[in-house]
Amino acid sequence: MSDDFRLGSSIVRPQRRLVERDGESVHVKPKSMSVLACLVAAAGKPVSRNELFDKVWPGGEVSDDTLTQCIVELRRAFGDSARESRIIETIPRLGFRLVPKVEPLEQEPTLAENRQPHRNPSRRPRFVSLLLVGAVLVLATSLAFPGPRLWLTETGITWLIKTAGMLAPSSLEPIPGIAVLPFVNISGDPENEYFSDGVAAEVRNSLARKTRLPVISRSSSFQFKGQNRDIREIGSALGVSHVLEGSVRKAGKDIRMTVHLIDVATGAQIWAGAYQRQLKDVFSLQSAIAEEIVDNVGAVLGDSMVRSTSEFTPAEGMAMRHTANLEAHDLYLKGVRMLRSGRPALIEQAAVYFDRAIALDGDYADAWAAKGGALANLGWVGSGSSRIPASVYPDAIAALRRALEIEPGHALAMGLLGMALMANDFKWEEGMQLLKDAVARNPNDATLLSVYGFYMNVMHMEGAGEVLEKAFRLDPLNFETIMNRAIYLQRQGRLADAAALLETTLIEDPEGYASNYFSAIYNVEIGRLDAAEERLRKAQLVANPGDVNLEALQWLIDSRRGKTPFPCALAWERMQTQHLGGAVLSDECSDEKAIVDVFDLAIKQRHPELRSVLFGPKPELMPEAEWLRIREITGVTQFQSAQ
Repeated sequence: MSDDFRLGSSIVRPQRRLVERDGESVHVKPKSMSVLACLVAAAGKPVSRNELFDKVWPGGEVSDDTLTQCIVELRRAFGDSARESRIIETIPRLGFRLVPKVEPLEQEPTLAENRQPHRNPSRRPRFVSLLLVGAVLVLATSLAFPGPRLWLTETGITWLIKTAGMLAPSSLEPIPGIAVLPFVNISGDPENEYFSDGVAAEVRNSLARKTRLPVISRSSSFQFKGQNRDIREIGSALGVSHVLEGSVRKAGKDIRMTVHLIDVATGAQIWAGAYQRQLKDVFSLQSAIAEEIVDNVGAVLGDSMVRSTSEFTPAEGMAMRHTANLEAHDLYLKGVRMLRSGRPALIEQAAVYFDRAIALDGDYADAWAAKGGALANLGWVGSGSSRIPASVYPDAIAALRRALEIEPGHALAMGLLGMALMANDFKWEEGMQLLKDAVARNPNDATLLSVYGFYMNVMHMEGAGEVLEKAFRLDPLNFETIMNRAIYLQRQGRLADAAALLETTLIEDPEGYASNYFSAIYNVEIGRLDAAEERLRKAQLVANPGDVNLEALQWLIDSRRGKTPFPCALAWERMQTQHLGGAVLSDECSDEKAIVDVFDLAIKQRHPELRSVLFGPKPELMPEAEWLRIREITGVTQFQSAQ
């Protein structure tokens, strides 16, 4: 397939890997174009998945998800959807086929050559797109050169953000996958809510290890907790084919569970199970439920497509990770709930609950891993903690190493340890290898994928975008996956897109600390200062008393308004005694010595904000010799030389 052709209302140029539609050109990846070539050659007849694997990836091992992503990319390029297939139709249990006929082109000019296109008043979407592109171009240009950042009124910038939101899809392209909704607590005691949430999360984790299908992460599927919404609507929002819902009754030493597996496309229940066991059997029960779900989804979609081929079975992990001490497990679940709350005061308390669980069972690997994660989290500015990172990282590393002593294959502990070693010890190579190994052991863990993609992006490694996209598909409503994807867009020069994406975190967590804090920072960068102050006020409502990061953010907003210069001396003084993050590593301070001093102190205190800066270009006012010294002592020069 080398000649250009028309497919529906689109023009395809295979040699250039372009799809032209509604006056716009979309590049697609080589493998996606190869998939399209196979469908074109079939002339409207169905092509099975196995045929596509043999022709596009001959002799190679590739997951079904890879082919699905190619189909998704093609559908996006054509403006097509799985629900109303006008271009690529999915044939259940078989494969795909092209709906329209392929029409050859006769020397039709490209978009670039077509200098006088016909006016078409019906193409309003293209007009809106051009307005958005123009606004983004002005925005990018204004940020690329020195000068006032308030290039447009805030009303205009708000229009830009809203326009980006209107152009974004309201639901994800559905792919075969599963979302586990929070189980309903029917115990009659609201205090048991943490237990029903914990059971649902463990069923989800066990399911993720047993199946090759994407399993939506807890943080996204749990956004629908307490909402009386149609299952088909939830499935569409999460982009999956199946949803699992259930209920839990905890009474004394007994537990009763009911679960229902629902086909999103039809809303029909395809399997239901009811169980009654003693609490001491809860872990094996969760694994048994996951096994039955895999069997039943496999019966619908095909067992070879669904069942995992991983050698790491849930039973092997559970034998080491879980505890026979139910009180320890209760404390662990309460700590997890606090850690996920997004509220600084509760995050600070989470490690205490993990310590209490460990005191009851010193070989509880999950509790050790959670403790390490909680401590490492306190070193991150988004937690709202005022702890200096260097004061918490060593204990976090020790806890994570203990978790791996108990269970060497504990993927979460492995990934968190890799991240902590890079942040505290600048062990870039070892840290990245640990993250890579963790993702290989649990490829359905969106948090691990997102962190791995973030570091790949920071270190300028190929494939970061694909990893972050997969993490986003697995957890589209999670702050971390959204944040790391926004950082990627920002590094691609798409600051307005990044800011618009970050605004979506406020839909599900409008009162959250991290969502409001980082949304405020991005709003500052694109000139929406009123919006930034509004987000700042929201973060202050849930912040710990005397939060210096929010104080620094207020300084930054004021300096952009021209009220007062950014107080570098005061920032320096605060940073020596408390966690003060990215604001003091910004370009607001214009004193050469102050910048060097700030970097040296940031290195001493192991501020995680250093990661992106160290792998980026030299700060404008940083002396060359000092920059080389800083990169040497943090191991960045050696790491990059070895790559």
